[in-house]
Amino acid sequence: MARSLGDLVARGTRSTVYAYGRGAVVKVPVPSTPEGWIRYEARYAEAARVCGAAAPRLLGIERIDGRAASVWERVDGVSMWEQVVDQPERGAELGRLLADVQLGLFDLVAPVTLPSQRDRLATKIRRAAATIDAGLERALDLLPPASRSPRICHGDLHPSNVLMSARGPMVIDWFDASRGDAIADVARSSLMLLGNETEPPAHLPGAELATLATLISAYLGRLGERGLALDAAELALWQALNAVARLAEGVPRGPLVEVWASFERARGAYAVAN
Repeated sequence: MARSLGDLVARGTRSTVYAYGRGAVVKVPVPSTPEGWIRYEARYAEAARVCGAAAPRLLGIERIDGRAASVWERVDGVSMWEQVVDQPERGAELGRLLADVQLGLFDLVAPVTLPSQRDRLATKIRRAAATIDAGLERALDLLPPASRSPRICHGDLHPSNVLMSARGPMVIDWFDASRGDAIADVARSSLMLLGNETEPPAHLPGAELATLATLISAYLGRLGERGLALDAAELALWQALNAVARLAEGVPRGPLVEVWASFERARGAYAVAN
C-alpha cells in the first residue's frame, strides 16, 4: 500500500516530487506526462547509476492516484542553479563544475540499455516537422552517422538538474538519457542554457543574463581545458539539430527557431561562396 505524500520537495514541468517516508522521495507525473516516461526514466537512471553515474538510487515504482510514480533515495541539498542565483559571483566556478559533472558521465561505459541518441533526435525532428513546420524535416538529412564510441548522455544536463549534496553533485531527471555522441550532448546542454534577449530560460529562473553568460562561457571553456575537442562547426551543427528536436517538446520556440535559422543562413552563405 502506498504511503501518504509528504511535503512538496520540487516541482517540474513533467513531474512533482514529494517527501515519501524516511529518506525517500516520490516523483509523481503531472497529468500530461505519459505514464511510460516515469518507468523509462527509472530504468535509464538506474542503469547509469550502476555504471558509476552520480545519480540517486531507485527504490521502486508505486501507484499514486492510479498512475505509476517512482520512489528514490532522498538527496538533501540545493540545486546548482539556486547557488548561481544566490551567489552570482560563483557563476564561472559553477559553470566549470557543470562541465566536470558532464565529463564524468562521458568517462563511463554507456550501458546498452540506454536508447540511441540518434534515434531519439530523429523521432523528435519528425514530430517537429509534422506539428510545426514541414521544412524542419531537412534536419534529418544532416544527422551525422555515429563516428565515436557512445557515451552516457544525460540529454537535459543544466544547473537545475544537479543537486549539490554532501556527497558531491548528484544528477537528477534522466527522462532524456541516451547513449550517443558527447558533442551532441554538450550542444543540448548549451541550448538548455539559452534564454532570450531579456530573460533566462523558464527552467533557470531568477539569475541575471550576465551571470548566465559567464556560466556558459566557463562551462564551454572547461570542456576544452579537460580535453574535449569542441570544433565550432560540429558544435553548431549539433546545436541546430537539437534545436529542431527540442521544438517538439512544447517549449518556447523563439530562441530555438533562431538557432536553426542562423545555421541555415550560414549554410546558405557558405554554399554561395563555394
